[in-house]
Amino acid sequence: SRSARQQFTGRSSLFDAKELRAMAAHGQVHNEELKRAQEYLAKNRVLELFNDLCASVSFHKPVDVRAFLIQELTMRENEGAEHGFFDDSEINAVFGLADLMQTGIISDAQAKMALLSLANSQKQKTHIEATMTFPEEIDSNMFKDMAKEALKVL
Repeated sequence: SRSARQQFTGRSSLFDAKELRAMAAHGQVHNEELKRAQEYLAKNRVLELFNDLCASVSFHKPVDVRAFLIQELTMRENEGAEHGFFDDSEINAVFGLADLMQTGIISDAQAKMALLSLANSQKQKTHIEATMTFPEEIDSNMFKDMAKEALKVL
């Protein structure tokens, strides 16, 4: 008794060896193309840019999102790659979230966690964790300066 596949296709397997080799080669080409695309996106920080733009839209909630995005991209183009991803009001808002008691002072641990929440890349996170030094107490101006330093790391 022949199987349904044999009756339908006239062969015992759905694909012959030649077809399987061609499919494997196509998969290899697809994997290489995917790898090159991922490398390109990482090199040009495209995902970080999109994440930053989405965060900025969420924070500012503009009426005209398209115009806002054009303005943001234009500003980044004019100010260069070192343009900070967050403006002062966003950095102050993050400081406010870390300053739960509203004393105007946060601890070194709170500052580090707050800065890590602002980091847009692994390089920035590594810089915050391994390179930056934190005094025991940090006020909002000091935090703002530290944030700008951390976010300059590309």
